[in-house]
Amino acid sequence: MNDIFHQIGDWHNVGVEAACVILRDTQDRYLLQLRDSNSATFGSGQWGIFGGRLEQGETPRCAALREIHEEIGVTLKNSDIAAFAKCQSAHGTRLYAFTTPRRIAPIDITLGEGAGFAFLTRDQLNSMPVLPTVVAILHHFFEINPDLRCFSLVFPNGMLFLERIICRYLPPTKGRTCALSLAA
Repeated sequence: MNDIFHQIGDWHNVGVEAACVILRDTQDRYLLQLRDSNSATFGSGQWGIFGGRLEQGETPRCAALREIHEEIGVTLKNSDIAAFAKCQSAHGTRLYAFTTPRRIAPIDITLGEGAGFAFLTRDQLNSMPVLPTVVAILHHFFEINPDLRCFSLVFPNGMLFLERIICRYLPPTKGRTCALSLAA
């Protein structure tokens, strides 16, 4: 299958190639990975989209499917994803981004890589350290899907679960309130 990606910025034939999938939950929040905080991880302590490097001879599509399964335990089929955009980082990494209409929930995720994950809206992304290549891809995505409203963080280490619902765009009404819950 020859995937066609929207090109964001310059695109050169240098560097590592990687693939990712933009995933959402039923509330149209977007899933991001908090990258491990160690010197061996590029962008450590920053937020990125789940995905990873292409292996020798692997297509971006196959890498995206494999990486999602390895990193969060979710199995997507070839027909579940569609080519979306490609962007090259300042360090030369060429990132191929796919989208999917399939929705996932925090309970569907078994974190295999990274320090944690979050379902985020555009507002939260503006105040968090997100990899620049991911910002470019997501901003392009937000141009197509502008109505994002909620936020959820999950940190599996230490059995800490944090969820915060932002209600600036969904003010409390009869039968609906804003909530903050913590459980340890």
